[in-house]
This record gives sequence, C-alpha cells and structure tokens, in this order.
Amino acid sequence: MQPTYIRLGWVKPIVIENLKGITVGALDKRKIRGKLIEGIHWKKVHGTVMYHYERIDQLFEDIDESAA
Repeated sequence: MQPTYIRLGWVKPIVIENLKGITVGALDKRKIRGKLIEGIHWKKVHGTVMYHYERIDQLFEDIDESAA
C-alpha cells in the first residue's frame, strides 16, 4: 500500500509554525529580506499573509543542497 500525502497549499503562518517549527517571526524576517518571494512562497489574501506549505519545503531543500 502506498502512503497517502495531503497537499496543504496556502496556509496561515501559524500552520507553518506548528507543523514545521519555523516561527512566524522567522517567516516575517525571511519575507522582509527577500528570501521568500511574493506569489511563490507567500501572498496576501483578504489582508492575511498566507504561505505555501510545500514551496517552503522546496526553498529549504534548495538551501541545504547549495550548502553541501
């Protein structure tokens, strides 16, 4: 039996914090510094900043590979 994966897509920052351990403050800093790209990693929906759950993973995988 293959494992089932659920894609979360765009989520509130608290979801990233709870499931990935990246604090809301750390997300904000990365967003301000331009590490997270608007429309790809984050976007504003009805005045609320949302982050793309899977693309945040991809960002950190890219960072890990370039450090190796």
